[in-house]
Amino acid sequence: MLPLLSLGTELFFWFITAALLITTVYFWHKFTSKHWKNITARFSLIIAIQCFALAAMGITINRSGNFYESWSDLFGAQGQYSKIALSPTNLTQISLRDLLSATRTRGGSLIFRKVIRGENSGISNVVYVVASPKLATELLAPAHALGSNYQVVELFPGTPGVPQTWIGTLGGITTMEDLEIAGELPPTLAVIPAINVQPGQDTECMNFVGGAQVETWLTHDMKVFMQTFMGIDDRRWSTFGYSTGGWCAAEVAVLHQDQYAQGVSLAGYFEPNFSLGLSKREKNYLSSKYDLIYYLKHHQRNTQIMVIASVKDKFSNNSAQKFMKLANPLIPIKYIPIPTGGHNIRVWKPFIAPGFLWISAASIVATSNVNPQPSPSASGSLK
Repeated sequence: MLPLLSLGTELFFWFITAALLITTVYFWHKFTSKHWKNITARFSLIIAIQCFALAAMGITINRSGNFYESWSDLFGAQGQYSKIALSPTNLTQISLRDLLSATRTRGGSLIFRKVIRGENSGISNVVYVVASPKLATELLAPAHALGSNYQVVELFPGTPGVPQTWIGTLGGITTMEDLEIAGELPPTLAVIPAINVQPGQDTECMNFVGGAQVETWLTHDMKVFMQTFMGIDDRRWSTFGYSTGGWCAAEVAVLHQDQYAQGVSLAGYFEPNFSLGLSKREKNYLSSKYDLIYYLKHHQRNTQIMVIASVKDKFSNNSAQKFMKLANPLIPIKYIPIPTGGHNIRVWKPFIAPGFLWISAASIVATSNVNPQPSPSASGSLK
């Protein structure tokens, strides 16, 4: 089997494409007569070249952006996760076996991959946990346990997208390691769940009546998982997401302030986009339920948001401007405009470090202000 993200798979498809093209050019003269067999052969070769060329191009693009992890993700066949997922009752605290099977990065972090079934959502899918270098050292000690000095950050990919984008193409984990080694970031546990859990559909991290409970999967289920597997306490987390994940980061940071203290939205948006074929009644219900401004006006305001958006990315920036105008009087907001570039990873990558650094500073503020006042500074920005 050829893994979708493998370099070997990419080279294989490009090799077949080149071989078909060379074969076609070399033997074309043999199919020049207008016999039906020759016409069929010419037509078949041309179609085959186009199919393999498109497939090779798609695999190359997918490898560069980590949009889909496997062929099953690409074709919407995620049913195998339910067969191998660990239920909450079968999940145990991190063991020596987990540590030995974890991936060790060049920077010294440990990456754990688990397929779990959410306690409340019933969703079965993949979640990655990354222990930064200092935490990896603690876990590899005989007790295999964390100390008390750490922060938890939940990272959200985009749509289409997979958790590995944070580990690979986006360079999020490498950036996190570099900042920790430089003394600019505290020891960090990064939990990176799959958000694209409904085959072929963009659920935008929401709970649907009679459907996928994705919000619950990302919030309650991830907390139960991390407390059971990593043995963490009840401290509040931070969120950080890009594109659709940026919306998810803002959404859960606002709606679940008991679990999250702050969130970073990188090229995200701030109200449901409804890419699903939903009825008008369903859209009205979800628009009301996930109206972040309404929630902030009528509920808790013990959160803070960082907004990073490219001024050239009209969809994301327009949504960000609208949100900040309405939210600035309600909660502290830090805004970083990206002066150039559109909606792509190359534009976002340099802003991963500022996002992590803001999370670290905001966590200190949130910890020192157990009951912060809801009214921010005049500009609505954290200094």
